[in-house]
Amino acid sequence: MGWTGKIAPMALWLAASGTAMAATPAPSATEGVRNVPGFALPLSPYLSPEAQAAMRSAVVNGDPVAKMDNATVLKELAAIRKGADAWAYGEIQALRERYPVELHHERWNGVPVVRVEPHSAPADPAQRRLLIELHGGAFVFGRADSLGLLEAIPVASMTGATVVAVGYRQGPEHHFPAASEDVAAVYRAALEKMPAQHIGLFGCSAGGVLTGESLAWFDKEKLPMPAAAGLFCAGGDARYGGDSRYVAAAVTDALLPHADGTLPIMEDLYYGKVDFRDPLVSPVFSDAVLARFPPTLFITATRAAEMSNVAYTHSRLVDLGRASDLHVWDGLGHAFHLDARLPESQQAYRVMARFFARHLQMPLPASPGE
Repeated sequence: MGWTGKIAPMALWLAASGTAMAATPAPSATEGVRNVPGFALPLSPYLSPEAQAAMRSAVVNGDPVAKMDNATVLKELAAIRKGADAWAYGEIQALRERYPVELHHERWNGVPVVRVEPHSAPADPAQRRLLIELHGGAFVFGRADSLGLLEAIPVASMTGATVVAVGYRQGPEHHFPAASEDVAAVYRAALEKMPAQHIGLFGCSAGGVLTGESLAWFDKEKLPMPAAAGLFCAGGDARYGGDSRYVAAAVTDALLPHADGTLPIMEDLYYGKVDFRDPLVSPVFSDAVLARFPPTLFITATRAAEMSNVAYTHSRLVDLGRASDLHVWDGLGHAFHLDARLPESQQAYRVMARFFARHLQMPLPASPGE
């Protein structure tokens, strides 16, 4: 598969959002199913010129991954991984020019991590905080030093916090709960350095799903909860669900899922045979687990497959009396903020920085590199 110059930057992330499904005949209206006629969907008038150009490019270039079944994904996985990393490394070069940071490759409790130290860190050690980042990639591609740094670098610079991007184990070489175990190992190492109220946890796409799973895992292991968490481009249901899963598939020209949502997605190469209503997999289905979540921030967009999942998880947390913030950008797709050039991405990073500053009680740097 030739990736260079042939795939829009967000295409891999659309594939990671659960859109790679097989089609099924439409049920009848008597089953409560509405058959939606085709129509022309223009770009959102609320998008910045930069975002309009990015979305226009995504429409023109399409997404060759979105219609792959898992057998094809396995066959092409080496190329998918290589293409995702190559794209990310190119983006990271520009990010490091914009956001002054130092990168340190380490192992925390045996798990590979990249520690991102921002030049904007507070001089007073007592004011320093730690954020743990979990990269996306459908639990089958991406690395801490590639996709992970797309978030870790701007978040570190704009918060002044140390960000540790985690190289957790993925499928098909490893299976659930390998990733949750790795995050817990890193979190235990972090707790040796500072108290839980000075630590935050966040991730995008599969990393956002893993953030929720990790909180459930911490609860199982009787670990103290971090001060705050961010589920970006993800909710508490590992299978995704709701209206947006269908809408996003139609908008991105991917194959529509079955009405029951049971068809395979890339993540199945990691999950294998699990119960997707197990709260360690999908914490949204357990009020007892959600009731112990820390303050949580959700970031999504109206053309993202996870939007319904995100909204439902947010509503469950709010109903349980938990602190939860939800921010939705119109007209953008899955993981839009990983393109730091977009004004909307800068808005999203400011939301993240203010959220973590509030809940970790840390001062934001005066010149974060925006």
